[in-house]
Amino acid sequence: MYRFKTLILLILICVLTACSSDDNNNTQNIDNRESSCINAVGYTGLYWDFANARPTGLSQVPIIQNPGQQFIHSLQPLLGFTIPQGFTAFELTDPQTQTIGVNVFRNDNEVLFRWVPLSSVIGQQIPSQNFIANEIDTMFNFYNFNGTPEVLCSEFKQQVFATIPMEFNARLLRFDGRIAQVWVITTYAASSTYITVSVVTAPEAEYDAQVANTFLPINYQLYVNESGGIVDNDMDGFDILRDPDDNDPNVP
Repeated sequence: MYRFKTLILLILICVLTACSSDDNNNTQNIDNRESSCINAVGYTGLYWDFANARPTGLSQVPIIQNPGQQFIHSLQPLLGFTIPQGFTAFELTDPQTQTIGVNVFRNDNEVLFRWVPLSSVIGQQIPSQNFIANEIDTMFNFYNFNGTPEVLCSEFKQQVFATIPMEFNARLLRFDGRIAQVWVITTYAASSTYITVSVVTAPEAEYDAQVANTFLPINYQLYVNESGGIVDNDMDGFDILRDPDDNDPNVP
């Protein structure tokens, strides 16, 4: 399990550290910033670029402005971060599918940050489209939406990493006065499918603010340190994306 989890996190380095070294020299106004999604500007477009491993223009590491509780997953301490006040984190665990994750809801349920770094379907290779469709349908059901969303942008990529095929599938949606960004990464190995999932949504009027104050700061807590590098919790020279146990300096 560690082998596949580490592989998935290694691929996510391009997603979660999309701020390039050139970003520090970019002083454009984020509010008017254009993006690779022609239908999204400002922080909405920035977060789309962030998910698609494009430079964001951020010159500082985003931080939680009103820190609240600390969430730490009971089975995977590396999955831990501070959430804003007024939010609650719900741990996700399923031994049968090796699922490790968390749903973070604002207490009125209007804002959601969902992060599942690992889940799996053993013995089957399933297209990423199946998983992203399921995530979108689940979100629509939660918000009692049964119409047709506006697809602001979509992305689908296939690549082979160290002989292992992977797919990246993403959607930026508008529905019922809301904006949502959903993406999945599927990795195919040993005749099985390993899945990583990210879902965020908020009312359209405050989506940019939630990207700036909630979604980006949580992502950066997970994998990016204050200097813009990748977190190395046990200071053994192997960052969280390469270390099977980043709480133990004797491993690897």
